[in-house]
Amino acid sequence: MSYSRVGIVGLGYVGLSLVKSLCAKGIQVIGLDIDKTRVLDLQNSISPNESISNEDLQRYMSSGTLRVTTDPKSLKEISAVIIAVPTPLDDRNQPDYRPLQKACEIIATSLKDDVLLINESTSHPGTLRDFIAPLISQLREDSAKSIKFACSPERVNPGDPTFDHSNTPRVVSGLDEEAKRGVKDFYAEFAEEVFLASTPEVAEMSKLLENSFRLINISFINEISDYCLNRGIPIREVIAAASTKPFGFMAFYPGPGIGGHCIPVDPAYLLKDALSHGSQLPILQTSLDRNTSRHELLIEYLERELGGLSGKKILLEGVTYKPNVTDTRETPSKSLFDGLLSAGAKIAWHDPLVSNWNNSKPSKVSSEFWDATLLLVKHNQTAVSELLENSKVVYDFTGQLPSSGGRVRPI
Repeated sequence: MSYSRVGIVGLGYVGLSLVKSLCAKGIQVIGLDIDKTRVLDLQNSISPNESISNEDLQRYMSSGTLRVTTDPKSLKEISAVIIAVPTPLDDRNQPDYRPLQKACEIIATSLKDDVLLINESTSHPGTLRDFIAPLISQLREDSAKSIKFACSPERVNPGDPTFDHSNTPRVVSGLDEEAKRGVKDFYAEFAEEVFLASTPEVAEMSKLLENSFRLINISFINEISDYCLNRGIPIREVIAAASTKPFGFMAFYPGPGIGGHCIPVDPAYLLKDALSHGSQLPILQTSLDRNTSRHELLIEYLERELGGLSGKKILLEGVTYKPNVTDTRETPSKSLFDGLLSAGAKIAWHDPLVSNWNNSKPSKVSSEFWDATLLLVKHNQTAVSELLENSKVVYDFTGQLPSSGGRVRPI
C-alpha cells in the first residue's frame, strides 16, 4: 500500500525532521500540535529549531505538501499517523507519560478506522501493546478493532549533517502481521534500510539499549578522564592510542556531562520498567547517577584550581547539550551553573545560538575579564579568540582548542 498522505502528531525535533523527509519525497503531511504559538509560527514559515529551515517550510506550505493545525479532526482521512511527542522525565526524574497519554486521547476518535498508527516516541518495552493500544481502544466506540498498531522508535540525531531519515536504518514492528507489513512498507518509501523486529517489544527495547549503551560508556570515560586529570595524563591522547587497536575498542570522549532528550532520559524508562518487573540494573543505575552528579566533581576540581570559587567571575560558554544545535534540554550546563552559583561564584553564560536560557539573557564575552571560562560546547560560530582575549584561563571540555601559553586547560 502506498501512503500518499501522512499525519504527524507532535512538531518538535522528531516531528519536524519527519516533515522534512516526507515532504521531500512528495508525500503530503498534516502536522498536528497542541501548542498554538508553535503552529502559528510554522504556518508563517518560522522554524523553532534546526531540524527544518524556514525556506523548506515556506516551500512545502506554498506547494500544499504541508499543512499544520491544532485540529485533530484533520486526521480523519489520513491512512498513516505517526505519534512523535516527547517522553520526558518529571520533577522527580521519573518517566512522564502525560504527553503520550494526551496525544492518544486527542487523536483517538479522529483516526480513520483502518489507519496505520505508528508510535515513534521512546518508552519502555510494552508501551504500544499495554499502553497505547488499550487506551485508544477504550476511547473509541469501535474498540479500535481495525487500527493497525505499529512502532518505530525515533533515531533522530539533531544537528547531524550526515545521517537523516533516509540513510538511518529504521527498526519497526507491529501488533499483528498486517501492522508489521504496513509499517515496513511505509518506512521503505523513504528509508534505505528497514529492520522488521518480531515484536514491538524488541523494537522498543532496541532504542533503550542504544542509549543505555552510550550512557554507560560516556559515564565511564568521564570517570577515567577525572582519574587521568588528577594524574596529569592527557586523556584524549590515551583515547587516540587505544583507538589504534583495530578491534575490541570503541572511542568515547569526556565532557561536562550528558544532555539532550535521549541519553540521560531513556535509561530512566528502562530502569523504571525493570523495577516494575522485579529486575535490577545496577550498572545502568550507577552510570545514570554518576552523570547526574558529575557537576559536583567538576566544581570541586575548579575550586582547587582557582583557589576557591567565592567571588570568582566565571563564564559558561556553550549551554546547549551538543554542538551546532539550539537544544538545551537536559543540558549539563544547568547543574554546573547552579552549583557554581551556590559556591559563591559570579556566574554568567554565553552561547551564539541561544538568546534566552535559565530565565536569563546571555552576557557578552567581552563584558568582563573572566577569572575562568568553561568552554562546554564549541559551535561553528564560537569565537575562540574572543574567549582567550577575555579570560585568565579557559577550561576546554571539547578537546578542540590548541594550547595557548598555558591559558587553555583541557578537561
